[in-house]
Amino acid sequence: MVIGQGAIADRFAYYALQSAYLIFAGTVHNSQSIDDAAIDAEEALMAEALATIKAPTVLVYFSSCSIEELAASQSPYVAHKQRMERLILSSGVRHLIFRLPQLIAPSGQGGLVDVFADAIQSGARLDVWKGATRNFIDIDDVYRIVHKLLADGRHVNQLINVASSRPTEVSELIGVLEHYFGRAGNYNYVERGTHSVIDVNAIAATVNELGIDFDSEYLWKGVNKYYAHRITSPLLLSVIIPTYNQSAGIDEFYRRTKAVLTRLAPRFAHELIFVNDFSADDTYLKLKKLAMLDPAVKVVNFARNFGNQIAITAGVDYCRGDLAVIIDDDLQDPPEIILDFIAKWSEGFKVVYGVRPKRQGTNFFFRLLAKTFYRLIRRLSDTNIPNDTGDFRLIDKVVIDQLRLMKEENRYYRGMVAWVGFPQTGYVYERDRRYAGTSNFSPQKYISFALNGLTSFTDKPLYFSSLFGFVMTGAAFVLALYLTIAKLLNPEMSIQGWTSMVVVMMFFGGIQLFSIGVLGIYISKIYREVKQRPLFIVQELLNIDENQPPMDPKILHGKPDKVAGATATLPE
Repeated sequence: MVIGQGAIADRFAYYALQSAYLIFAGTVHNSQSIDDAAIDAEEALMAEALATIKAPTVLVYFSSCSIEELAASQSPYVAHKQRMERLILSSGVRHLIFRLPQLIAPSGQGGLVDVFADAIQSGARLDVWKGATRNFIDIDDVYRIVHKLLADGRHVNQLINVASSRPTEVSELIGVLEHYFGRAGNYNYVERGTHSVIDVNAIAATVNELGIDFDSEYLWKGVNKYYAHRITSPLLLSVIIPTYNQSAGIDEFYRRTKAVLTRLAPRFAHELIFVNDFSADDTYLKLKKLAMLDPAVKVVNFARNFGNQIAITAGVDYCRGDLAVIIDDDLQDPPEIILDFIAKWSEGFKVVYGVRPKRQGTNFFFRLLAKTFYRLIRRLSDTNIPNDTGDFRLIDKVVIDQLRLMKEENRYYRGMVAWVGFPQTGYVYERDRRYAGTSNFSPQKYISFALNGLTSFTDKPLYFSSLFGFVMTGAAFVLALYLTIAKLLNPEMSIQGWTSMVVVMMFFGGIQLFSIGVLGIYISKIYREVKQRPLFIVQELLNIDENQPPMDPKILHGKPDKVAGATATLPE
């Protein structure tokens, strides 16, 4: 559960459905604008939460490092944070208190970076504490550190500072913002403020394990990440959703996904592309209603059922995004994980795929088969296809362009994305239970899907058949030679064993049929490819121009790439 609003509440949205932790993000975040009524309301909200929380749930509260700063210790904001901490400590509730410094977060959240950015862009005059330093930290790094500590499970009833190990002068922040926006600020230095000293030893090992580097470029990267939309058009995020008979869960999926996409504004505009694979229920009627209410909802309606992988293909072909997320609408893959994918993508990865070593709602036998399949195809294929992954992933525009060039009918998107290359990384999460209904994948479809994946990215089964045939032929030759020599040396010896002979013949007959079957699968794939039929047929498009065909990758390659936030150069 998550209580509160603002950058922390938005970033920890994934925990809204978790019962192990109650995230108290709060509502009072601006230390310069204090509303007594808001303070009283938040303290009452904390008291109510402490009274209702039950073990083993852990309350996670985000406090402020300003509590340790002498210059700010008398402010109403700090006094409020101190009272909140005392409420928690005196309650006896299992808890974790994380003290945060000034955050580098999406613009519009009202932090110090926001205040200075607004002032520099508007030309407003403001006072700057001359001697002040701050241990700025990216909200995404806060999430990564806290998420890691919570997952570890060993930290409870502790107070931990989560901040950069590198104090940064406020004047350095102003210099970065001035250079980024290309204009000088109008400010007045005030002889006030101190160099903050924050003990971050408790998170040092976690920071090192996560590979977070608080170097001299850290602040610049954060500004470029969250403020690029102020000097260029927002990037477009496409969410591609193949759907089939999901009427029972489509509204809840839309609600949760839309909430995530709203949190990404104004950095990203968005579109949701639902590809209806000829559903037999009223899925399409619900999609039509959503498209009428929300212009960002776009629908591709197939003329017949073409399958999940072709539905993904249609979504990729029709999307217009600078990046895209592929996700199923059964809510087994939480839409809130998109925030984590975006954070990884911001680090420079062109593909971020979900890794789900644990799955809720599936039996042991199915999990065993799935793990075996992933490891088998990884071992047999020349393409490095990650283990325990599905189609839930983020792909950059450069990857989208290459996927559009791949027109084979037998499609295995997990392998295709891996084959394309570019920097790729995984994000581990636990897959949830299906929100509603049952899986539309029958055992026959799973077998067909597995065979298609195996034969699309390796021809080793053909070589195995040849190798086995060669070995058996050699063994038969050796056996025949042995029997011939034995008969010559002992003419009285009789060679017996009609039963064993029949068994051997049936064995080799089975091997031959199996080898012919493997060969037949590959020939069948060739036969289907050479017909060159269209991959899909569209019956109707909603909120998509019907006169505009799917994106042509050749045309796309003639356009300049729009790289996330890459609109300014790093100051020397």
